[in-house]
Amino acid sequence: MTITKEEMRKTRLDLVHQMHDYIMNTGDEEIYEIWLRDAIPDCPCEEDFEYFADDASEFKELCELFGRLASYDD
Repeated sequence: MTITKEEMRKTRLDLVHQMHDYIMNTGDEEIYEIWLRDAIPDCPCEEDFEYFADDASEFKELCELFGRLASYDD
């Protein structure tokens, strides 16, 4: 089964939203301050999410940051 470009974009966009929701719901102010500073801005609009979904390099960096923050040990 081959995934179309539009399906890949939708998947990436969904993942960007999910990563953002996860970070914002950690309850850890330090983690989401890093996220807001280095990734998705505070009070993001849909275009902010699309930016990361549409650029493979930016998406990769966002995933790497998410991985570091999600495994952050107090």
